[in-house]
Amino acid sequence: MSCRRPTAPFIVYNVVGLLGLLRPALTSGQDAKRPVERAPSRAVELDIPYANGGDERKLDLYIPRRERYATIVFTFGGGWHTGSRKSVAPIGAKFQDAGFGCALPSHRLSPKDKFPAQIEDIAAAFAWVKRHIAEKGGDPQRVFLMGHSSGAQLSLLLATDPKYLAEHGLSRRDIAGVVGLSTPVDLKPRAERKGFGDALMAGRGAEVFSRDVEVMADASPIRHVTKVMPPVLLIVGDRDFPMLEGDARAFVERSRGLDLSATLYVAKDRDHMGVVRSLVEDRSPIRDQVSDFLNEP
Repeated sequence: MSCRRPTAPFIVYNVVGLLGLLRPALTSGQDAKRPVERAPSRAVELDIPYANGGDERKLDLYIPRRERYATIVFTFGGGWHTGSRKSVAPIGAKFQDAGFGCALPSHRLSPKDKFPAQIEDIAAAFAWVKRHIAEKGGDPQRVFLMGHSSGAQLSLLLATDPKYLAEHGLSRRDIAGVVGLSTPVDLKPRAERKGFGDALMAGRGAEVFSRDVEVMADASPIRHVTKVMPPVLLIVGDRDFPMLEGDARAFVERSRGLDLSATLYVAKDRDHMGVVRSLVEDRSPIRDQVSDFLNEP
C-alpha cells in the first residue's frame, strides 16, 4: 500500500482486499438467547434480521464473555455502493476479545438504492441493538456508533440529525457516543475550494445522492451540529484524503462552540485504509484512543 498522501479521494474499495488487510475472522457460531441475569458465553450470532428485507438488512452480533458490556454498532466503509458486514468481521472479533459487544450491520447499497436508504438502515440496526442487547447480557445504556469512511458518515449523521432515529421512537440521547474513522463530515460541493463533495461529483461517488447538491448538503453531519449530540471522537490519518482533517477540525470547533464533547485525533503515518486496519492490530495509538473513549464514564 502506498504511503503517499492521495491527491483525490476516489471512494472505491476492493472488499476482497479489505478482508485481506483485516485478516480472517475468528471462528463463529450460533448461540441461543440467554436470560439477562446469566453471564453470556463468548458467541457470534450471525445473519440477524434487524428489518424486513434481504441480506442487506441483517447484522452479525459478537457477544463477549462478561455481563453488562458496552456495545459498538460498527458500519463498514465502501463509498455507499460496496461492502457488507462480512468484510469487517475481524473488527467484531477484536472488540469481542476486548470485552465489548459488537454489532456489524449491512445496509442497502447504491446504485440500486439511493440515499437515504443507507442511513435508514443504520438507524434500524441501531434501534434493534438498543432494544435487544439486554437479552444478550449487554447494557442498553451503553450502545455506541462507529464506522469507517462512508460508514463513519452514516454513524455521525445518525448522531447529529434527529429525524432518522425518531422513526424508531429514539433520540440522539440514546447514543452513548460516536467514533468516526476517516469521516466525511461535509459532502456539499464548494465553490471556493475543492472539498470532499467536489471529488464525489467529479466521479461516480455522488450517484448515491442522485447528484443532488441539496441532498448532499443534508447528508453532511456538520450541517446538523446542535446543542444535542453525544460525545464524538474523530480520527483521521496524516496521510488520509487531504480534506478530511480540515473538515474534521471544523466539525470539532463548531461542536465545542456549543459546549459539546468532540475530539480529533490525527494518527501519524496512516493513510485512509491504515486508519481502519489499526483496529485489528494488537498495539496501535488509534486502538488506545478508541478504547479510552469507549471506557470513559
